[in-house]
Amino acid sequence: MRTALFALCLLVASAPHDSFISILTIHHNAEKKELELTWRMTAHDIEYALEPQGRLQLASPHELPKADSLINAYLNDHLLLDFHGQPLHWKWIGKELQGEDLFCYMEIDSIPDPEGLTVSNTLLQDVFGDQQNIVHLEMPTVTYTHAFLRDQQPFTFYVK
Repeated sequence: MRTALFALCLLVASAPHDSFISILTIHHNAEKKELELTWRMTAHDIEYALEPQGRLQLASPHELPKADSLINAYLNDHLLLDFHGQPLHWKWIGKELQGEDLFCYMEIDSIPDPEGLTVSNTLLQDVFGDQQNIVHLEMPTVTYTHAFLRDQQPFTFYVK
């Protein structure tokens, strides 16, 4: 009975789903002059994408010790940020798992105003053709949003 229950749990946990969406929120902290990035994605999708580098087994006692660095490297390959012609590089803060959702946290210093921030987001589009990546740029009084589909060009946020 225990083996059958375990097999059923594995089947449900690995079952494909119909929609592939990530949400990246870029919050501009005007006081600190920094961008605070929170990226929400489906944990098993990122585990699937990174399986050739090793089984991540996120939030388990067997989590791959280099899981953070593998995820950060993958994010670096799929999120390009440019500010007035200069590529931006973030500092990895960490990750947490909430149910099936993986949240990754990063920050970028020395951004007094995000006017002209250009974003290219291809997260998981190399694995799932219908992956959609939503980006929110949060300002103190307004939020700007753009959705990235496969093969979409970079998008520049013009804030007023």
